[in-house]
Amino acid sequence: MLGHHVTIQSPNMMNDSDDNGLWFAPKCPSKNDTPIKCFDTNLIKICFHIIRRVSLCQLGQYVIFPSRWWHKGYYTINSGLMYITAQLFCTAAMRMDSSSGHLRTHNVKLKQGKLAIEQMMGLSDDLYNNWDSTYSDSNFRPSKAFNGEVIDRSNNRHLRQETFRNIPQLNRLVGTLEAAHSDLCVHSVWIIRKTKGNMGFQDWHRDFYLSTGGIIATIVVNVGVYNLDHGCQDFTLS
Repeated sequence: MLGHHVTIQSPNMMNDSDDNGLWFAPKCPSKNDTPIKCFDTNLIKICFHIIRRVSLCQLGQYVIFPSRWWHKGYYTINSGLMYITAQLFCTAAMRMDSSSGHLRTHNVKLKQGKLAIEQMMGLSDDLYNNWDSTYSDSNFRPSKAFNGEVIDRSNNRHLRQETFRNIPQLNRLVGTLEAAHSDLCVHSVWIIRKTKGNMGFQDWHRDFYLSTGGIIATIVVNVGVYNLDHGCQDFTLS
């Protein structure tokens, strides 16, 4: 059941003027070390490789992509809603045919999916109501900066494997995605809140530089869409 302090919005209701998601540059070399570089020293894309956009405006929508791909977040929020996304950084699952090298070779495509609303409501409610308790900054402090940009600690959380497994609602989402994509094992989870006021990660970057622990893929999931102006109203999803 939803708590009393959150209204979860159905897509195409209030947020049809919003866009929230990721840009990808899959053809750009991951090391940016070719004679004609794809990105300058400020990480501005200067090549002509095609880029692809994936929108994640609906609760439960997700995308999986190779960690070596260049990508960046984007959002346009005109509705006054708040979005929460979770980034799940994945290693190879502990199976005979799932070595890191093997999966780096085969993990070369982008995949999209959508989880049912019923699978998402518990976590979505939990994140909204317990952002400063269960998911507090003191427990899950993010890095101070990324790509030279200061990270807003009030809207970012970074949960390592030994911690997110102990949060039932979040661990349920992780288990659902690991079961659906059995070649992957979630190593850590980064959660970010997006409103009109905060910027997110909108510079080109690659996730595999975040860790030396064999990160091979990233899953980004829309885990919450909230109407902050009517937080005490109940809402029936249609």
